Amino acid sequence: MTRRFLLSTVAAIAMLSPISSLAEEGTDSPVKSITLSSGGLAEIRRTASLDGNGEIRIEVPLDQVNDILKSLVVFDPTGTVKDLSLAGPNPLDETFKNLPFTPDDLASLPKLLMSLKGSKVAIGGKNTGAGTILGVETEKRANGEEALFLNLMKDDGQISRYELDGSSSVKFDDPAVRAKIASAIGVVGNNVTDTTRSIVIKLDGKGKRAVDFSYVVAAPVWKTSYRVVVGNEGKARLQAWAVLENATGEDWKDISLVLTSSSPVTLTQRLHDRYWKNRDELPISVDKVGIPKADSGNGAAFAKMEEPEGAAMEAMKSGGAVRRRNMPVAAAAAPSPAMSYAQSATSSEGDISATFKLDDTYDIRNGDTVSVPIVDKEVSAELVSLYRPDRGDSHPISAVSLDNSTGVSLPGGILTVYDSKGGYIGDSSLIGLPNGDTRMSSFALDKKVSVETRSDSGVKTVEIKVVDGVLVTKNIMREETVYVVRGAADAERTILIEHPKRDGWEFASPDLKSESATDYRLKVKVGKGETREVKAVLTRSGGESFQLTDLNAADLVQWSSTAIDPVIKDKLGELSKAKKDEFETQRQLDRAAEEHDALQASQERTRENLKVMPTGSDQQKDYVEKLSEIEKRIDQNEAAQTEMRETLSKFTSRVENIIRTF
Repeated sequence: MTRRFLLSTVAAIAMLSPISSLAEEGTDSPVKSITLSSGGLAEIRRTASLDGNGEIRIEVPLDQVNDILKSLVVFDPTGTVKDLSLAGPNPLDETFKNLPFTPDDLASLPKLLMSLKGSKVAIGGKNTGAGTILGVETEKRANGEEALFLNLMKDDGQISRYELDGSSSVKFDDPAVRAKIASAIGVVGNNVTDTTRSIVIKLDGKGKRAVDFSYVVAAPVWKTSYRVVVGNEGKARLQAWAVLENATGEDWKDISLVLTSSSPVTLTQRLHDRYWKNRDELPISVDKVGIPKADSGNGAAFAKMEEPEGAAMEAMKSGGAVRRRNMPVAAAAAPSPAMSYAQSATSSEGDISATFKLDDTYDIRNGDTVSVPIVDKEVSAELVSLYRPDRGDSHPISAVSLDNSTGVSLPGGILTVYDSKGGYIGDSSLIGLPNGDTRMSSFALDKKVSVETRSDSGVKTVEIKVVDGVLVTKNIMREETVYVVRGAADAERTILIEHPKRDGWEFASPDLKSESATDYRLKVKVGKGETREVKAVLTRSGGESFQLTDLNAADLVQWSSTAIDPVIKDKLGELSKAKKDEFETQRQLDRAAEEHDALQASQERTRENLKVMPTGSDQQKDYVEKLSEIEKRIDQNEAAQTEMRETLSKFTSRVENIIRTF
């Protein structure tokens, strides 16, 4: 009962002041053309007819407002743009910020009347009266129902109490109050589905004229799907279809459609949101007087005055989040093996992108997906069996080699492959294909062909020279791979082997056909049941350097046997013999030095033992003879070492002389 009463009363309030918030209609501006970029953008171009000064009004989704504020361009042949206007990001908050009532108050008559105390109203219905609102009170009747009473003060000061029931109506005397209520109700109604904005573009100009304007908004990336029918004599039919969606929020009627494969830098900014700059607060300087001390009779001074203090406050920044749409990816329809010729687009090649202008006009409803042909050409093509050793499979992959002779660069997309004889044979992907370039697209495993590999590697020294006592070698590292191809038993095959490139290595093969950024492509034809070998050789030049003084005799013998120059060979052999003599002499000298140390140790022990032997005893005589023998051997050892050092010095000089005379 109470709810029905409140609803009818609020309706009565609205009826007393009809909402006149219907916006003034602007000039109609239908979409003229759409340009979709593979970078995920749509350039929307509209057209409108104006006569003199006027305005153009468009209704757009809220999530496009920032992009429109960023990119709108107007093409007026004789006029100028005055401004662009639209509602703010939060019209509900802005509307009620300066109103004495809230959105919740509009749903309850008592709350609305209480929020507008002091307003003059007239009451109609069973109880009639007029006056200034003092307040609303509720009383509970004996039967438990609640009764509402409006307290009014009349012009003569009399305060009256009026019961409000289902037949009561309330009208505010002040037109300004009625207008505020009506405006607020309209804003609340619009805010229930606050997903669009009405944008008004005002222009000043003279005479009748057509005005175009365009803007760029986010859009789903348009996709490309390809169909290729491989025929005979190295030819194939290639069709490219574009798959696109209308996600702009409105239907497209009789529009021109352009597709570009560009990948521009795309930025967005929340231009529709409000930002407030922080400001430091400057405190008001107010003197603060301290309390002086009481006079104690000795002329004490007043207390020092305190200086004022202040603190800065930081303002808050308001911001909003921009909603983004995630559109689903639509699947392309499967083609028929027998393709009809399609009405392709007019294509053109730019510096950084390809453009496809569809020749017809289109009607596309909002949210619909459309697939349209953009290329239908005969191109050079060849079916090959592609083998890559890094796949780890002995069978090659069937692939189609496509030469782009369409006159325009083709964007990447999925590729469905057909044989003119057998129909569907597989799917593949086509990486972006520049005009005049060639791409290989794999689509099936060729189990009728097998490939085995044999590898061999080694290092060969091709030059040895000595410069300033340094042995310098030049080496050739060689890696040979032999691909043994066993062809199909029932037909000839064109085999394409992709041999991986290696930085710094040179490649050679009699079957080298072409190369990509990562591979050398070897191409051979293998007849029915035939086995062929394909050789691939990688070579790399290198070298080493050694100080001749650091090489031993065995190293020098090895390098001497490797050297090609006979002079170098003989010199290295001579140096090897001198090094060997030097080494043997040094080894003998080291052994003599060790023997000398042992004799000296034995001499010292014998002397110590001799000291404790009884004088004239046989033991004393034995130790004396032993000591004499040791001293004799020490003298012989020292003489031998002297001779060895002289010999070693001669051999060392000989080594140095040989190195110096290289």
